[in-house]
Amino acid sequence: MNLRAAAAKISLFLRAFLLRRANSSPANALSPSQTRLLDALLRGETLKSHRYLDGNKDYRLHSLNGEDTLVPWHDVSQLEEKGLLLSNQKFPAATLILSNQGRRVAEKVKGKTVPAKPSANPASSSL
Repeated sequence: MNLRAAAAKISLFLRAFLLRRANSSPANALSPSQTRLLDALLRGETLKSHRYLDGNKDYRLHSLNGEDTLVPWHDVSQLEEKGLLLSNQKFPAATLILSNQGRRVAEKVKGKTVPAKPSANPASSSL
């Protein structure tokens, strides 16, 4: 093997190693509520960003049976920063969907979700 071929192999190995390490770092780890959110989206539930005229904004997960659940904004913003969610940027209610990477991650963590704590009022509980 010549020097150029060996250098190319080492370069590919290092890229794969660094990518694997970056994807497994604690900064990329999902919280239990983020895992539940990705799982819900994978099951067909809808995440919407509701913006109000007074400037307030909240995120609500709409289930298939019509109920909605308040979702912590930090979960959504972190998933967007990681490239796992995309928004259609509509006003006043934008819909957020799984990106291709988000779908892969959701399918990977499927079945590893932690059940949410029970709440007295399911419509006002958060993930």
